[in-house]
Amino acid sequence: MATGNAATTAAAVAILEHGGNAVDAAVAAGFASTVAEPGLTSLAAGGFAILRHPDGAVASLDFFTAVPGLLRRGPRPEPTTITVVYPSAQQDFRVGPAAAAVPGMLAGLLTLHAEHGSLPIATVVEPSVRLARAGAVIDSAQAYILTLIEAIVRHTSSAEAVYAPDGPLLAEGDVLRDPDLADFLSRVADGTVDSLTSPGFAEPLLAMHADGCQITETDLASYRPQHREPLVAARHGWTVVTNPPPAYGGEIIARAVSELDDYSYAGLTASLAAATAAVKGTLAATTGTTQISIVDAAGLVVSMTTTNGAGGGVLIPGTGIHLNNMLGEDDLLPAGLDAVTPGERLRSMSAPTILLAPDGTVTALGTGGSARIRTAVATVIVRLRDGGETLAEAIAGPRAHLEDSGVVQVEHGMSSESLAQLRQHYEVNEWDCTDFYFGGVNAVQRAPDGRVTAVADHRRNGTVAIVPVRG
Repeated sequence: MATGNAATTAAAVAILEHGGNAVDAAVAAGFASTVAEPGLTSLAAGGFAILRHPDGAVASLDFFTAVPGLLRRGPRPEPTTITVVYPSAQQDFRVGPAAAAVPGMLAGLLTLHAEHGSLPIATVVEPSVRLARAGAVIDSAQAYILTLIEAIVRHTSSAEAVYAPDGPLLAEGDVLRDPDLADFLSRVADGTVDSLTSPGFAEPLLAMHADGCQITETDLASYRPQHREPLVAARHGWTVVTNPPPAYGGEIIARAVSELDDYSYAGLTASLAAATAAVKGTLAATTGTTQISIVDAAGLVVSMTTTNGAGGGVLIPGTGIHLNNMLGEDDLLPAGLDAVTPGERLRSMSAPTILLAPDGTVTALGTGGSARIRTAVATVIVRLRDGGETLAEAIAGPRAHLEDSGVVQVEHGMSSESLAQLRQHYEVNEWDCTDFYFGGVNAVQRAPDGRVTAVADHRRNGTVAIVPVRG
């Protein structure tokens, strides 16, 4: 398995060692990630999962966030705008209760478990309960993310009490303590909370209507994770199975790698640009995203991507759950909130993917990284398929991302020849390092003989584990 955090990986390991399957482990990791990766995901987040069963059947579950406002009454309040400053750019986000979309994460994890899990839900959730009670150690990646979104997590006293309890923001090595989240997870484990309409989740969330939250009782009652046919694209005996519409990322990646004529950074950049223009002129993206990739001994494969956006800077009272800010991300609503319909899924660049090689090797991969998701996943695919690289080489290699401005951001380590080819067509900004900006591809690979390779991206401090088969 490969995930974005050591504690997230540990939760999945515990479940596999307990005899669970890959879905049990992915769900356990998903719950644990909401504790250990607070800058990226939450039980009020959204996500997607792609599954491949041992018999070769594939499936997709969409549990992304939805537009709220079904049976809404009264004027729509305006969220608060906060500017997040990145190393080479800045971006405005709208935060607060009014920026929250209908969350799908809790429903998605419970649905995945109910349909494909093998262990009791109490067993699957228990590692995250223990983690939340003990406190999650902030690693370097989470410390960096919290620094980026410091203005957001200080937006309300409820968030500040968790992320900056003694005044300074939590830093690497500090322990994040969220007893309300531990209590909430224990209620999921014992079945007291088993849906979005459970009083323990719905009542405190709906009470936030007084603070401007637009989510209604009807929104929660109407929300369902959606089963969709995965998008499948084949070329040269390789098959890409990825996230289907209404999300955009999978379609862009599938088009780009299927239509690639020139195996080079310049060729891939051009192919991604053409695919993006064909699918959507203005990219859909999410800021805080994490990836879980798991395969079990039987060959069940799970690739799951979840995201909380930049976070809303407010916790659902009494639950410790950080609200998303999906209505406050312009990339998700390029035509504005008035152009979408309550109940519709918001669009996303998230693209959990499974790659099938001609020899039967199966690779599950995905990444966070906002608009860079399409670049990171496509780059790893073509380095595996066309470059013949190992999984570790494909993930570690430098990346080049074409921004909407027309500038190609180039990671440190690219050859002078590749740089020269890019400069023939684009303005290039060469970085002197590898960076979080370029995504964090976490991937696991199973060979036809059952051997497993797991690789996590150093850019986001991902971790891996391989659990020996019992007996």
